[in-house]
Amino acid sequence: MKERKVLNVTTSPRMEKILNRAAEIGKLHTGEPFVGTENVLRALVEDEGGIAAQVLRELGVTARVAQRLDEIMSSENYRTPSRRVFPTPPDES
Repeated sequence: MKERKVLNVTTSPRMEKILNRAAEIGKLHTGEPFVGTENVLRALVEDEGGIAAQVLRELGVTARVAQRLDEIMSSENYRTPSRRVFPTPPDES
């Protein structure tokens, strides 16, 4: 996968945590520490103390957003920018 340069920005410790979690989520579904917007949104949903999660809770959509993202990222048709299709990861339970 081609690496892209990220702008030189200052991030909060919370944002660093979100990006790291997003990379973990991406790796779970693609085998690579890929971070896409869907991975960031999923990580934000998990960050219960964050403002984004608070907004989702207030709107009453947290569980549905998490469920739908998981469905999409676990589907046979989930593609990364490399256009590779990754099968659903095995259940780790």
